[in-house]
Amino acid sequence: MAAATARAASVSCKDNPAIVGQCTTLRGRVSVYNGTPSIRVWPVGTKRLLGVVPSENESMPEHLKSMVSLQQDAFATLEICPLSERRPGVMQFICIESATNVITRRR
Repeated sequence: MAAATARAASVSCKDNPAIVGQCTTLRGRVSVYNGTPSIRVWPVGTKRLLGVVPSENESMPEHLKSMVSLQQDAFATLEICPLSERRPGVMQFICIESATNVITRRR
């Protein structure tokens, strides 16, 4: 996974060779957490959390990154690409290609 996260920092999300499946669009809450990965996405209506990697330099649009903090979440329509396989009970790693319809909310 270390090699995949290193490549993610230098390549756009959709062009990342570490993508393991089809990119998809969802409505989700983007939040900052204590721990790794620190930026996570909760797909609205699910019980899952998706981790945005690499943790040192998350692969996501700069405008979205600037809107989230420990005090503020962002709800958005996100185009995400999987960087790990989906497995029950395990956080899936993703990158975010785009974010539209962004609304922020204080915690």
